[in-house]
Amino acid sequence: MLDNTKARVEERTAAQRTGILAALTRGAPRSAIDRRWTPRIIVLSGLVLAILCDAFVAHMLSVNYWETYRSTEAANGDLARALEEYMLRNIQAVDVLLSTTIDNLAKNPSLQTPGNPALIEDLKQRAAPYPVANAIVVLDAEGKLLADIFGNGGPGREQNFADRTYYQAQRDDPHRGLFIDVPVESRVRKTIVIAVSRAFFTRDGRFGGVVFVPIDYNNLRKFFLSLNVGERGSVTLYRDDGTILLRTPHADALAGRNVRTNHLFTHYLPQAAYGSFEGSGITDGISRSISYRRVAGLPLVVTVARHPIEYLAGWKNNALYYSLAAAALNLLIVGFGLGLARQWQLRASSERALRDNLEQHQLVTENVPALIVHVGSDGHIRYANRVAREWYAEPSAKAIRSRRIDDFIDPMRIGEARLRIEAAMAGRTVAGEERVVFPDGRERWCETIRVPDSSQDGTVRGYFVLSVDITERKRIEDELRQAQKMEAIGQLAGGIAHDSNNMLAAALGNLDLLLDTLPPAEDDARGMVERAIEAAERVADLNRRLLAFARKQTLRPQVTDVNELVSGMTTILQRTLGETVEIELAQEPMLWRCLIDSTQLQNALLNLALNARDAMAGSGRMTITTANAVLDQPLDDGDERIAAGEYVTIAVSDKGAGMPPEVARRAFEPFFTTKEFGKGSGLGLSMVYGFARQSGGTALIASRVAEGTRVTLYLPSAGPGPLEGPRGGTIRLPRSVTGERILVVEDNPLVCAMASTMLSSMGYVPVVVTSAAAAIVELERPQPIALLLTDIVLPDGVTGIELAQQARRRWQELPILFMSGFADPSLVPEEFRATTRLLAKPFRLGELSEAIASALAGKVAAGNAAS
Repeated sequence: MLDNTKARVEERTAAQRTGILAALTRGAPRSAIDRRWTPRIIVLSGLVLAILCDAFVAHMLSVNYWETYRSTEAANGDLARALEEYMLRNIQAVDVLLSTTIDNLAKNPSLQTPGNPALIEDLKQRAAPYPVANAIVVLDAEGKLLADIFGNGGPGREQNFADRTYYQAQRDDPHRGLFIDVPVESRVRKTIVIAVSRAFFTRDGRFGGVVFVPIDYNNLRKFFLSLNVGERGSVTLYRDDGTILLRTPHADALAGRNVRTNHLFTHYLPQAAYGSFEGSGITDGISRSISYRRVAGLPLVVTVARHPIEYLAGWKNNALYYSLAAAALNLLIVGFGLGLARQWQLRASSERALRDNLEQHQLVTENVPALIVHVGSDGHIRYANRVAREWYAEPSAKAIRSRRIDDFIDPMRIGEARLRIEAAMAGRTVAGEERVVFPDGRERWCETIRVPDSSQDGTVRGYFVLSVDITERKRIEDELRQAQKMEAIGQLAGGIAHDSNNMLAAALGNLDLLLDTLPPAEDDARGMVERAIEAAERVADLNRRLLAFARKQTLRPQVTDVNELVSGMTTILQRTLGETVEIELAQEPMLWRCLIDSTQLQNALLNLALNARDAMAGSGRMTITTANAVLDQPLDDGDERIAAGEYVTIAVSDKGAGMPPEVARRAFEPFFTTKEFGKGSGLGLSMVYGFARQSGGTALIASRVAEGTRVTLYLPSAGPGPLEGPRGGTIRLPRSVTGERILVVEDNPLVCAMASTMLSSMGYVPVVVTSAAAAIVELERPQPIALLLTDIVLPDGVTGIELAQQARRRWQELPILFMSGFADPSLVPEEFRATTRLLAKPFRLGELSEAIASALAGKVAAGNAAS
C-alpha cells in the first residue's frame, strides 16, 4: 500500500515537471519579444523556486523547532508527574505514620512521659514498615524530646528542639496540619534531614506537642540526581510558600531560600496546579523550559527544567543543515531535484526507523515476563502479549482480540475488578497487589497497575494493564516472617528455661540437702520433701521441653533401630492410650538405622500418640508408619530447609477431627493449643518439632477437617550398618575425705548458697566467688584449689569459658567443671571436651558428687600416669 502511494505521487510530480519544462523549452517563438522574455521567465522561475525552497526550509525548521519544544515539554511534564507521584507516595506514607502515632498518643496519654519504654517500642514498631522514615520523634509542648526509636528522651538522653522551625511553626499554629521544614542537620544522627511534622493536642484541646519524621536528605538528593535532565537542567522541590527544599544538581546552597516572588508562585501556580512555561533560572538567569506540578494534597511543588542549549542541540544541527541546503539550492537551481530526492530519502529513513521502533516495541512486549494487555473503552481486548495469552489460555493474538476482558475475570472477584476498571476508565492510575485465578488453572499473586489510555483532549480510549507475577516473592516473604517469628519465640523459650533452671538448681539442691538431714523416722517430713522434689523435677522436664523447642537441649545421639524402638513402645503406648484406641504398625522391613537420641524419640512418639488420642476423642485407630526416604533436593518445611540426603521417616496418623489449614500452620508454635483450658500446655508438638530440627531433620504436618491428621518426622539416616554396643554404666566414685578446696564461680546468689552447702555436706571446702576476676585472685592465693566449678554465663564481660582458658594456661593440671542452664554441649569449646564435663542445671546432689569425684579421680590418674 505504501509503495503504491509513493508510485502515484512520483507519477504526478513527474507529470508536473514535464509540463513545466515543455512550456519553457517548446519551439522558439517567432517574435523577438518572446525570445527576450524566455530567459526572464527562466530567471523568474529560478527565483520562485529559490523562494519556495527558502520558505520550505523555514517552515520545516519551524515545525521541527515546535516539535522539539513540545517533546521537551512533554518529557518535562511526564518527569514532573512521576516526581509528584514519588513525593506523594512517600510523604503520604509519612503522614499516615504521623497520624496513627498521634491517634495512639491521644488514646494513651500515659505514654507521654520522657523516655517511656512503651512509647519507644511503639515508635519502633510503627516506623518499621516505612523505609522512607529514618525515625519518628515525639516532642512535648515545650519542645523537649519525649522519645524516638533510638531510645532517646530518658534520663541522660534529653534533647530540646524548641529552636527548630518545625516546632515553632506547629506551636504558633497547631491547626495548620502537615508542615515540611527545610533541610537541617539532625541532632541525633548528625545527618541532613527534612522534618515532616504534625502537632497533637491534649484532651482539653490545648497544644500538646509535635510528632515529626526526619527524611534522609541525602537519599532524596540521590534520587533527584538520578533523574536525567541534562548537565544544565535542574530538578527542584519547593514548599508551596516558595521555599526551596531541594535543588539538583549543583545548587544545594539554595536550600531554604524563599523565591515566592518568582513567576511560578505569582503567576502560574495560582492559575493551575500543573503546567509548563519558559522561565529564567535562579542561579544563572538563562531561560529554560520548565514544567511544574503541585503535589496533590501536600504543601509541595516540584519543577523540572531543561536548558535550551541541550534540548535544542539537535534542532540547531538541523537548522544548519537545512540552511546550507537552501544556499546550495539558491545557487544551483538544479539542486532542487537533489533536495527533493534528499527529502524522500529522509522520509524513507523515518519510515524505516518507525518500523524498527515498532519491531523493537513488539520484541520487548512479547518477551517481557509480565502480562501486558490493552483494553478498549468497549471492554474488548485490543492487544495481549505472549504472557497474557498463556495466562488466559488463548492460542493466538487473533483469538484473544475477539474476547472481552470480563470473560477472563474470576466471577467471585468481579466486583473488585469492576471498581478498578471503572477507576482506570475515569482517568486514574490504579496499582496494587491482587490474588487472581487465571484461566490456565493457576492462582497467582500479581502486582498489577492499570493506566488509562487518554487522548490529547482528555478522552479515555481504554486502559493498559501490566501484571507481574509475585507469587514466589509472596511465598518467600511469608516464609521469612514465619522463620523470624519462630526464631524469636525460640530465643524467648530458651531464655526462660535458662533462668528457670538456675532457680530450680537452688531449689533441688537445697531439697536434696534437706532430705539428707532428715532422719528416716520423719516419714511425713521426708514425704513432703520428696513431693517437692517431684514437683521441681516436673518443672525441670517442662524446661527441657522449652529447650527442645529452642534447640538448646542436650542430645545423646546413637545409632538406633527405629523399628525395634517403635515395636518396643507399643505395649507402653497401648497402656497409656487405653483399650479404645487401636494401634497399627506399618514398618519398612529393610528400614535404615537412624542416628538419634532414642530417649527423646520415645518422648516425641508419646506426645504424638497422646495428641492422636485426643483428636479421636479417646477412641479410634492410630497408625505408626516407618519408611526410608531419599531427598534429591532440599526439603522446605515452611520454616527452614533440610539438606538433601537419606532420611528415616516416622509417621503418626489418626482418623480424628483434623484441623483447618490456618490451625495446622500454627500447630508447631509453642503454647498454641486448641484444647480446653487446663487440658494442654501447647508444648507437645513444639517439643517434637524442636527435637527433630536439632537432630538434623524436621517435622511436617498434614491435616484435613473430618479426615484426620498425619505428623511425619524426618530423621537423619545412619545407613544399614550394625548398631553400637551398649555403653558402659557410670561408675560412682567415693566422696572426698581430705577436705579439698573447690572454687565455685556463680553470679546467682541462690545457686551460690546451694553449691556451697552441697560441697560442705560432701566434705569439700567451698570457695565461692561471683566473677572471673575474683576467681583469678583466689587461684593466685597460696592455698591450693583442687577443682574449678564455673558457670558459663558470668557478669563483667568475661564468660566461664574465657575464665577456664585463662586458668588452663596458668594452672595446666587444674580440673575444671562447667555448669549451665542451657545444658548444650556445644557451648563447651573443643579444647575442653576431652577433660571436662558440663553439668546441666538443675542438677541433683548425687550428680554433683559424681562429677566432682570423677574430675578429681581423673587428675589423680593423670598424675600417676605421668609418674
